[in-house]
Amino acid sequence: MATYRYLRTFTPDPDPHVLAFLRKRIDDYLSILDRHLQPRAFVVGDEPTVADISLMAYLHYPSDETGYVFEGSQPGVHAWLGRMAKLPGRRPAYDLLPGKRLVH
Repeated sequence: MATYRYLRTFTPDPDPHVLAFLRKRIDDYLSILDRHLQPRAFVVGDEPTVADISLMAYLHYPSDETGYVFEGSQPGVHAWLGRMAKLPGRRPAYDLLPGKRLVH
């Protein structure tokens, strides 16, 4: 997701073939993750772990950057991101990173 998001959002003329290749890989991965999360609160168990935090670091960015609207395409991922957003002390990356937000 990181490479796809960077190329899609922050490069002026990304190669459409590279984007399509990356998008297919992400779609495959997200379908597995979505099925895994649908019956679970978190990736490994009933409480968040470093696995959840690691995944969230890649998946929580705005849809205008990632090109994904999880609510419609991956409801399990969408619900999980909602649970992660409610964790105590959790803040979006753009609230934590110094400087201005890059725009595309």
